[in-house]
Amino acid sequence: MKGSGVLITMLAATYSSRAIADPADSYGHPHMFGDYGFGMIMGPVFMLLFLAAVVVAIVALVKWIAPSAGFSEDKTNNNAIHALNLRFASGEIDAKEYAERKKLLLG
Repeated sequence: MKGSGVLITMLAATYSSRAIADPADSYGHPHMFGDYGFGMIMGPVFMLLFLAAVVVAIVALVKWIAPSAGFSEDKTNNNAIHALNLRFASGEIDAKEYAERKKLLLG
C-alpha cells in the first residue's frame, strides 16, 4: 500500500510539471496570450478599463436616481420659488406680482 502512494505522487508530479512547463494545451493549441508577452501588458489595461466602466456606471446610476430622490442641481431657484410662495401666502405681494415674478424665475 505504501508503494502505491509513492507511485501516485510521482505520477502527479510528472504530469503537473509538464502542464506548467508546456505553453500549449494537450491538443497543441497555444495559450491565450503566449508566454509572458502581450498578456502581461494587456491584462492590467483590461482591468483598468473594467474598473473605469464600473465607476462610470455607478456615477450614471447616482445621477439618474438623485433627481427622483429630491436632490436638485439648482437649489437657488427652488429657494427663490419657496420665498416667493411665502411672500404671496403672507400677503406681501398680490397675485399679479406673484405671477410675474414666478414667470421670471421659472422662465
